Amino acid sequence: MTPVEALQCVVESLGGQTALADALSKRTGRSIRQQHVWNWLNRDGGIPPAYAPLVEALCKEQGMSINCTLLCPGFYPSF
Repeated sequence: MTPVEALQCVVESLGGQTALADALSKRTGRSIRQQHVWNWLNRDGGIPPAYAPLVEALCKEQGMSINCTLLCPGFYPSF
């Protein structure tokens, strides 16, 4: 699974790009918009590494097993 495919699974599980942006905004206190998520999916090739632990926590809450290694393998290598 590529980082973009992993992120797409998260987006679908949470109910869309806006839902993921809202969830991350609440956790970070920063204004993360749907456009950011779209860029990660379509332009950037994945999420910024700083958001990977937050997305992993959201996934665990949803019963998903998507972790930092799947989201950002270059920054969080598997051992």
